[in-house]
Amino acid sequence: MVVLTTTLILITCLSFVSGVVDMCLGMGYGFTVTPVLLLMGYDPVQVVPSVLFSSFAGGILSSTFHHLFKNVDFRFDGQAFKTSAIIGGVGAVGAVVGALISLGISKFLLSLYIGLLVTASGVFVLKSRSISFTFSWSKIVAISILGAFNKGLSGSGFGPIVTTGSLLSGLDEKTSVSIQALSELPVSLVGFLTFIYVGAQVDWGVTTALSAGVCVAAPIAAWLVHRIDVERLRLLIGVAAVVVGLATLLKTLL
Repeated sequence: MVVLTTTLILITCLSFVSGVVDMCLGMGYGFTVTPVLLLMGYDPVQVVPSVLFSSFAGGILSSTFHHLFKNVDFRFDGQAFKTSAIIGGVGAVGAVVGALISLGISKFLLSLYIGLLVTASGVFVLKSRSISFTFSWSKIVAISILGAFNKGLSGSGFGPIVTTGSLLSGLDEKTSVSIQALSELPVSLVGFLTFIYVGAQVDWGVTTALSAGVCVAAPIAAWLVHRIDVERLRLLIGVAAVVVGLATLLKTLL
């Protein structure tokens, strides 16, 4: 039984605000929530499974409401669903493979690499706002591998890479944000189940608080994406990617 406390209420509010931003721009939830919970004194073994499960729960509702608000067409035979399935499938496998590879790689270099990559992607999105890109499945496979590689190696970088990569692969702004939400579902679920498999003890209080926040945020974020002008949304995505990338670099170097 989960006992409601002031701390859990604060965690729910944090999750809600971060969830709205993430579901509107396709990035920022894990990057924001994880370090704050660590600063609050929670152990990483408590935090990561809770963030993964809440990402999965919020992603289900986010994808559903993006479809209902017509930000994207997620019919099974449509391009958006197939794209999400490819990115999610590769991401789920990559999350496991990358985690095994990461055992012998410097965490400093990984964080530095992701910070530079996300920053560069954001800058390119901003600089290319007037350029039209042609969609191709080869580009989608490439960002799938890159996003999965980042997620598996360090647990981060999936959202910014998939969202900006989808834009640069010829998909529109609202579709890119929506695809990121759906494609991260299998990645989050596989990650969470991996923790369960190895015997990690899940803090269901924190997990419930985080899940409640993102679930409430989902319909609000989808409505905001529906209402916002696509050019402004592209600008916000680019700025968000640059901010997340620079914050990652500062955190790594300092």
